Amino acid sequence: MSRSGRIRRGGRGVRGRVLGPAGILAACALLGTACGISSPTHSALSADASADTSASSFARLVDIGQGRKMYLECHGSGSPTVILVPGLVAAADTWRNVRGPAGAMKASSSAVYPGVGRFTRVCSYDRPGTAREGGKPTTSTSVPQPTTPRVDVADLHTLLTTAKVPGPYVLVGWSAGGPIVRIYAGEYPRDVSGLVLVDAETEFLQSRLTPAQFTTFLALERKDDEKRIAQWKDVERQEPTTVFGQLRAAPPVPDVPVVVLSGDEFDPRAFRARLPAGAPANYPQVFWRAQLASQGDLARKFPGARHVTKTNSDHNIQNNQPQLVIDAVREVVDKARRRQSGTPSAS
Repeated sequence: MSRSGRIRRGGRGVRGRVLGPAGILAACALLGTACGISSPTHSALSADASADTSASSFARLVDIGQGRKMYLECHGSGSPTVILVPGLVAAADTWRNVRGPAGAMKASSSAVYPGVGRFTRVCSYDRPGTAREGGKPTTSTSVPQPTTPRVDVADLHTLLTTAKVPGPYVLVGWSAGGPIVRIYAGEYPRDVSGLVLVDAETEFLQSRLTPAQFTTFLALERKDDEKRIAQWKDVERQEPTTVFGQLRAAPPVPDVPVVVLSGDEFDPRAFRARLPAGAPANYPQVFWRAQLASQGDLARKFPGARHVTKTNSDHNIQNNQPQLVIDAVREVVDKARRRQSGTPSAS
């Protein structure tokens, strides 16, 4: 945590993850990402979810058992329910914010969360070890770190079940949220009616790098983790090899509508500043080529998926181009509704 006690968050293209706490300023600039400013206050943070959540708007802690609580917020009405899954270290409020003209994040009615809530039920949540914009740590109970996507899937399933959030779900995963929604869909196929992957991290990044290049990538990850842990010991973190291994071993995603959105802007100078000593001079360019190729691999994994490659955005598409995400979610929701009603999909 910084001297001011604030944890700053910023997106990055490496493995599609989010960097938190304060002090990792180069990471915040990697893809032109703004770092921590204040966000709207969450209401009823200390209340347990005991009321009917199928139509009410709420923002509260949910008791998920074993002495743990997780923050969950929902609003809007309609089916399927959209579940917005943030990236690493990011909390639910990332979906409420947009980037302003000066680069600062601000809450906006044009953001993804309120936008999706205008046409269906939408929810988001804080995983343990995440931080809200402005640097305030989540109120979700801390757990040992690093975590894994499968553990996160189990937590999300317990959270939605305990809070009685009705399915089926359209899962929207940004960054490190991508593996979570993919594994969730594979493990609970009857509960999922669509996916939107927002610059999601993918196992194909590893296959697009040589072993030596992947070793450099892992060294960069360790360097970033050391900085985060020094400032906040409970900060959310993951091990890339574990994430990629769990994705390869996961059950297949069911045949549901899928949209993949990929960032298309990259700052090699900011990326180079974060590299470990001895990294090849051309590594930023090598990495970026692998990142773009891995996103294409990801989209091809899902027959019929639509891949949006012209996003005019860095990694934080939901903040820079929220309407793109809203439109993708609406597309998948509409297709899911037509399937549910038996109406043929439009070509």
